[in-house]
Amino acid sequence: MTRLPRLILHSDLFYRLVTCRRGLNLKSIVLALTVILFLTGVKPGAASDRLTLVAAAGTVDTVISEVILRTAYQRIGLEIYIEKHPGERALRLANSGEVAGDVQRIDGLSAKYTNMIQIRPAINFIEGSAFSKSQTIPIDGWKSLQDYRIGLIRGIKFAENNTKGMDTYVARDYANLFRMLDKDRIDVAISPRLNGLYQIKRFGIHDVTPLFPAIARFELFHYLHKKHAALVPKLSAVFTEMAASGELKRIREHVINVLMSLAEQNLPLCDDTYDCFETNHGS
Repeated sequence: MTRLPRLILHSDLFYRLVTCRRGLNLKSIVLALTVILFLTGVKPGAASDRLTLVAAAGTVDTVISEVILRTAYQRIGLEIYIEKHPGERALRLANSGEVAGDVQRIDGLSAKYTNMIQIRPAINFIEGSAFSKSQTIPIDGWKSLQDYRIGLIRGIKFAENNTKGMDTYVARDYANLFRMLDKDRIDVAISPRLNGLYQIKRFGIHDVTPLFPAIARFELFHYLHKKHAALVPKLSAVFTEMAASGELKRIREHVINVLMSLAEQNLPLCDDTYDCFETNHGS
């Protein structure tokens, strides 16, 4: 059922509720209307052609996908609004249908979060890397880290899934994670390479570097809640075209350049308006 018929159906329900219950107070009416808006997927004050997505808070690699998705959704006639939440909470919101979907996640999350549809092709990627003050830690897969104190972010699945049973310490975000590493509370920080380099430059940390090679590369996919399944083929077609034309790569390179410039100048991200990332990536 599309949003418009659902909205009509629930509006009729609301009318019947109000007209058949004399003395219904304002609080009850507002509550009923709020329930109707939730059932239709419309947030109060939101336009009917705008979808709300979530992204993990405090991580800059999502900004690449945010810029990509703003472009892709515009091409199918929709506007998106992106909320930032801690990683695990963002997943729960997307899987429950309280929001339309998650900006980017690794392959295969639909197996656990069964209400979410993975859209192919991938729109971004991360290089899962170990950062440390020590340059003598040999990197040969995840097992290389088992003798060290490892810092990671809760809800970031590539780090959680591959360090089970190891000596792990959880930080609330990447800024906090790299402060922990700088103060020797952990030996190794697990982070996408871009996030780590951004934090190092942002805080002027000079004795922490990424260890080579990267532990693993993960492709990142956009996920939508199943109630928005009709959008999946449309977005898949747009992503395929953007990948084939090189537009995804151009957006990634542009956003990384802007991010590192902002970090070097200690300027905040413009991920509320995205003005600082605006440019023509089509050619």
